[in-house]
Amino acid sequence: MIIIGENIHIFSKAISEAIAERKKEPIQNLAIRQAEGGTDYIDLNIGPARKDPEVMKWLVETVQETVDLPLSLDTT
Repeated sequence: MIIIGENIHIFSKAISEAIAERKKEPIQNLAIRQAEGGTDYIDLNIGPARKDPEVMKWLVETVQETVDLPLSLDTT
């Protein structure tokens, strides 16, 4: 079974604010908790922010600085 962690999404108020303010710590802490919990992939969902590719670029770099897991990029 493959486990995909889906907690890093723009629909979470805390994550949305962290993305808007480019605060890495809340996102990185969540990525670490998911990795420690045994997830195989981390899903990054930027939803409506998909119109700005810099958001996804920043989010990917932020998570990759912290954990060494494959990412699932979600723009729905």
